[in-house]
Amino acid sequence: MQIEELEILATELEQNAAAQRNRLLRLCRLHVRILASREPALFERRATWHGDEEGHFDSSYPPKQVYRDHTGPRTIHLAARVTEDVATSGGFYFDWRRVTSYGGLHVRGDGRFLRSVEEGTGRVGQFAAHPGDTNVSCTITWSSIPEDDLSLDELTAAEKALRALAFPAPSGRLTHPSRAH
Repeated sequence: MQIEELEILATELEQNAAAQRNRLLRLCRLHVRILASREPALFERRATWHGDEEGHFDSSYPPKQVYRDHTGPRTIHLAARVTEDVATSGGFYFDWRRVTSYGGLHVRGDGRFLRSVEEGTGRVGQFAAHPGDTNVSCTITWSSIPEDDLSLDELTAAEKALRALAFPAPSGRLTHPSRAH
């Protein structure tokens, strides 16, 4: 291949990717507009805190972990946040800090995409039944992200999920009634 042919190929691939991205963004926005009008309850308030359940618990077991303070944005959940607990002390029972390796993906009713970051601390503790997390206190912060930061894979999955919510398939029927003969 000549360099000119490679340049033409590279340009075509870039244009195709840009066209696909724009198409997926338009479809996502349209699905969100429909959902915001028809199903506003799907946009749920998100938590801003994660940690130990309050109140008395059986000391043989670690406390339940709960999400609280649902004062974050109203969104539809599209992809899960991925976190990792990094040890900050040694031994079998250890302190840790939580870091977010992927902020997940949510969309607001106005079509803006968001990610979240969960940060905080906790401890793997000894309990009679089994070891588990305790003294967990993590905050969750939400932020809008530029559409250019979304990968084509994320946009494809988001469009598919939003389409399924906006236009659920009737149970037991896989085709539109006008196409069934």
